[in-house]
Amino acid sequence: MAAPKLAGIVPFFRARCPRCGKGDVFLNKVMSFKKFSDTHEECAKCGLKFEPETGFFVGAMYWTYALLVGLSVVMSVLLYKMDLFDEAVYIIPALIIFLLPWVFRTGRLLMLYVVYPAMYKKLFFGSTEEEDYS
Repeated sequence: MAAPKLAGIVPFFRARCPRCGKGDVFLNKVMSFKKFSDTHEECAKCGLKFEPETGFFVGAMYWTYALLVGLSVVMSVLLYKMDLFDEAVYIIPALIIFLLPWVFRTGRLLMLYVVYPAMYKKLFFGSTEEEDYS
């Protein structure tokens, strides 16, 4: 049997399991602002544990920070080009607050799709016959 592969870009945007692309990662919808970050313990379809070790999702804050810095830079340039740079002090923080649930979840998904397969290969892909004999 072939080793599982990454699910792809569509399951990423639909917040599905990075291994099978079918199971939901999050317990609630993004618009449930109180519990938008709650994740399932494992995929209901393939059994992949979403948190391979305690504190795994702490690394998501770096992804979230990078996304918010990128958003701030892009918005600053756009507002400057539109001659609205003076209002950027109000527009950018309001946009960040509005987009925070989506950005936060995207940071967690990036941890699952990028970091998990790179750092926890045996947990993510399973062991192959070659690994079992060595």
